Amino acid sequence: MVDYTKYVLKSKEELESLLTGKDNFFVVACNKCFKEFNTTDEPECGELIAIAQAQGKNITGTARVDFLCNKVQTEKKLAGIVPEGTENVLVVSCGLGVQTMADLQNVPVFTATNSLNYIGHHGMALTKKTCGACAQCYLN
Repeated sequence: MVDYTKYVLKSKEELESLLTGKDNFFVVACNKCFKEFNTTDEPECGELIAIAQAQGKNITGTARVDFLCNKVQTEKKLAGIVPEGTENVLVVSCGLGVQTMADLQNVPVFTATNSLNYIGHHGMALTKKTCGACAQCYLN
């Protein structure tokens, strides 16, 4: 079986540091290309949300979008979903999804994951944006 994993959640310590001094987070996760196309399981955001809530952070909502890096599709999917009062967006995806969300939001966008080195096609962005899969994402 081929492993399609494109990213992993940052360490608990990195996430705790990232959350410090911020609140009212909307969490959005990429639902595809990190796994096989016939898989329907959604990305696990529970660990990230648990870390945020343990710090007393408010999660304003969550969403999972297939191919988060596809700006046209993502913009349609998220239209009207991010609640008023959201001050920050946490993204669970590779760097392409983080860049797409940053283009679409008027609040700070932070990556909760590190992209991994991979073989083959990466994302469905249809843009000139790239993800270097550096394993230490700095696209906040």
